[in-house]
Amino acid sequence: MKDGFAVWNIEYRRVGGDGGWPVTGQDVLAAIDAVDIGPVVTLGHSAGGHLAVWAAKHSERVVGAVAQAAVLDFTEHITHRALELCTEEQFAEASPTALVPIGKPVICVHGDADEDVPVQQSIDFCGVEPQAELVVVEGAGHMDVITPGTESWELCRAAVGRLAGGC
Repeated sequence: MKDGFAVWNIEYRRVGGDGGWPVTGQDVLAAIDAVDIGPVVTLGHSAGGHLAVWAAKHSERVVGAVAQAAVLDFTEHITHRALELCTEEQFAEASPTALVPIGKPVICVHGDADEDVPVQQSIDFCGVEPQAELVVVEGAGHMDVITPGTESWELCRAAVGRLAGGC
């Protein structure tokens, strides 16, 4: 609450357990609807960044999303395991790039030295989503955006503040 925000961490059923698509997305929307705190800014890292943007598209309560080193296009960044568990139709339902326009502001914060999710994911998404803003952090890796005290983390925190400012 240092910055004046109520914050909560959503847990969801994951692939390989009771989760998978569309159950994982349904869990996220149910969690957003379960807490009556007014407008919501979603924030998520990597696969959670995908869910933050997906929720912005599908929840009226979400006013914007901050995607931290997010997987935004499943056709470009997909694992063999995911291919075994999901159909092409499920990829299209879940992939933020396939859902453009999102209809709300999205701020993509991504390090140019990300070793897990290429920064090109955010560059390409921002190239097709009219309300997306790209913030590339020079020299930052995949985990920097979730490490308090790093430049990447501070940029994410500021992005949440900007999106929440309109609430």
